[in-house]
Amino acid sequence: MKKPNKNKGNYKPNSLPLKTFAFTAKKVRAYGDFLKKYGINPNLVKNKEDFETLPITDKKNYLQEYSFIDLVPDGKIPPMISASSGSSGQPFYWPRDDGHEKWGGELHDIILRDIFKLKRKRVLAVICFSMGNWIAGTFTLASMREIARKKGFQLTTITPGIDKDDAIATLKNFANGFDAVILFGYPPFIMDVVVEAEAASVDLKKLNLHFVLAGENFSEKWRELLHKLAYVPKGEIRSISIYGTADAGAIGHETPLTIAVRELALTHNDFHNELCGPTSFLPTMVTYYPNKTYFELLNGELVFTAMTGIPLVRYNIKDHGILLSHIQIESLLKKHNLLTKSLSSLIKKWQTPVLVLKGRNDVSVTFYALNIYPENIKAGLEDNAIRSFVTGKYITYTKQSKDFREQTLHIEVELKPNITPSRIIKKNISDIIVKYLIELNTEYRKLFNSIHKKALPVIKLIPYGHEQFITRKAKHSWVKKN
Repeated sequence: MKKPNKNKGNYKPNSLPLKTFAFTAKKVRAYGDFLKKYGINPNLVKNKEDFETLPITDKKNYLQEYSFIDLVPDGKIPPMISASSGSSGQPFYWPRDDGHEKWGGELHDIILRDIFKLKRKRVLAVICFSMGNWIAGTFTLASMREIARKKGFQLTTITPGIDKDDAIATLKNFANGFDAVILFGYPPFIMDVVVEAEAASVDLKKLNLHFVLAGENFSEKWRELLHKLAYVPKGEIRSISIYGTADAGAIGHETPLTIAVRELALTHNDFHNELCGPTSFLPTMVTYYPNKTYFELLNGELVFTAMTGIPLVRYNIKDHGILLSHIQIESLLKKHNLLTKSLSSLIKKWQTPVLVLKGRNDVSVTFYALNIYPENIKAGLEDNAIRSFVTGKYITYTKQSKDFREQTLHIEVELKPNITPSRIIKKNISDIIVKYLIELNTEYRKLFNSIHKKALPVIKLIPYGHEQFITRKAKHSWVKKN
């Protein structure tokens, strides 16, 4: 670490990163010890240059090195806890207090009021995120309760979670009494709810459906299909994706500007490449609020500082992305002759910076927005019932159907030498893997109980020695990135 700069630099003393750093260094025992290990005197960190010399924190070098009590300010545990899992599948417990839930209400209020224009209307919020330990369901519920307390909103919330039948029953038997209905949930699950609700004779056209989605990137074609199935009039903004994590809560969300820019990137390759970089897919784009979450970009990875339940300073969340100001977006649009009057108006209204989210280099595969970890599948392949004809190597990935209505989990399994593929072997492997997924992965178990056969993996048997199972690097790639 270079010696801290004693000049004041460009940061104001009360700016978010320095304020969070000073608070954390003083109040959080773990961070004070962390700084000592690097020989850092927190009193010498006074400006931007000083701040940018501070060591990066992450789960491995910081959170997992200290006890939970030492990670929270003054050793006082906040009133709410949510769990998340890292690449190992081991849960980490994230606290939050009333202030974080108040901010969640403010962020959702922007969506409901400024984007959906639902203020003063009778609105039913149907939360289809899991209502278990994971943050999405409970945090969304807390956010809706915050909005319901505000003047001008007539907001009622119901929480079927990932019980699809309960969600459909709500739409069929209760939602007709409202001016608008908002479905909150993971994109593939919400698609299932809409498709099967119509099959159950729910009159979706009368429900004035809106959607708040999180946990997974989706294409503009997928959004178009969702709107078509939900009878959303063309041109209306009725679906917004939120970027949130258990680490920091609600961070950002789509806006009419980010959606319009994303649509242009879909049809203009040069603009796409300059805006998003060399990606083979269209990343999610969200606005975020620097007064709540301060971002840096280091080697393509997003590093943030925020006053969360566990205050985090220069924390590497392991997401890859790009940071853009509204001025940079305007400049890019001008450069590619894409800046229209309507876009200029949106840029004037939405002047907060934008995150272009390019995903993360995880060892897990995302299926219906839940993480399937290598250990979950390995446990099945090591079972005595099948270990005699499999090597234990596999590759997993997800596929979306051509009509964007369904997602499937695929697992390609390598057979041992001289084992001939058969339907019986395939079925045995499938049964065992599903057994362990249900036992070991809480999120998968809930999903399986909700969507049944759609949660079953598609197994493909690969003969021994196939080139895709030859390890060409230090580690075998368990996940095939789409």
